[in-house]
Amino acid sequence: MEMTQKQRILTVARGEWVDKLPFGARIDVWYNYHSAHGTLPEKYKGWAQTDIIADQNAGAQKRFFSICKERFHDMEVVVKKDGDWETREYITPVGTASIKLLWSTNEGPWLAYEHEKLFKSPKDYPVIKYILEHTEPYYNDEYTKERAEMGERGIVMTGTGLWGAPQRIMREIMGYELFYQEMMDNEEKVAELIEVMSELELKKLKIAINSELELINLCANWSDDIHTPVFRQFFTPYFKKANEMIHAAGKLSMAHTDGEMRRLLPLFPETEIDVAEAVTPAPQTRVTMSEFRKGFGDKVTLWGGISSIIFEPGYSNQEFDELVVGLIKAMAPGQRFILGMADNLPFDGDINRVGRVVDLIEKHGSLPIWI
Repeated sequence: MEMTQKQRILTVARGEWVDKLPFGARIDVWYNYHSAHGTLPEKYKGWAQTDIIADQNAGAQKRFFSICKERFHDMEVVVKKDGDWETREYITPVGTASIKLLWSTNEGPWLAYEHEKLFKSPKDYPVIKYILEHTEPYYNDEYTKERAEMGERGIVMTGTGLWGAPQRIMREIMGYELFYQEMMDNEEKVAELIEVMSELELKKLKIAINSELELINLCANWSDDIHTPVFRQFFTPYFKKANEMIHAAGKLSMAHTDGEMRRLLPLFPETEIDVAEAVTPAPQTRVTMSEFRKGFGDKVTLWGGISSIIFEPGYSNQEFDELVVGLIKAMAPGQRFILGMADNLPFDGDINRVGRVVDLIEKHGSLPIWI
């Protein structure tokens, strides 16, 4: 019996051989944009995004924010909504902090952007520390529904959230620019916040490990210019601790590595993460897939490689085919490689090119690949 899309992806993620390259396609940017604007192709109006991917004969990737939710105790949380804007005020015994969020219809209802960060000045350190210490994670029942709807058609990509502990402080709590200013002025306090956040995220990780989730996302959105200066100091120790727990349970970990990665490449193997997902090569970044393969090493499964921009109308079908076939050949003999989006189908991308990748795999993607 032929493997399902999900079985094929997970088998390769474990480093084992299958008969042909798996393909996990992600289309939520395209789908959310066109759903919000009423511009889905006539054939696909009213369809779920996973059903559209299945119609293209590809395996599905669907991003799900977190397998955990958070509730707060010994504080008051006041939420105010005004259209797409949401303000949350955390009133604690040691002070008050607030965050202002924007829910974008372009991204869909699953992700908000922090228009105003929770951390605004050093006076917020004790308040945010208190909030994190009084946050209780619990299982998100919505994942059970998402998993059932996905079935064997692919993978629901999730974990404890989009970002690991260090990056939650960097991106979500402070913002990158202010983070580095605080690293210069208050490094010990920054490190303390990361440690407290790590304790919270590892509690959430235990929930993820005890769930049915096979492949646990630990972090996302890496880039040399943002992460290299602090990666080994904060990220690597957190990932090692997380992976010790994950691997002891017989499960796999992944990271969403979709940025410029040349300087981070030699650091990645130290994290002990199993899968580098959304790997984004040239022509979208400066790193080739051959360089990614060499840099990540033979113990890491690469998932991605098909640059988002080649799904756009600026590339002809012939150019698209040549780039995908070239990618397949560059990854010969093909072990530990899952074809996928780097990192998404753009809003102006051609959905039918998802099916075109499937056709190219049938012609050129049998394993092992010989060139």
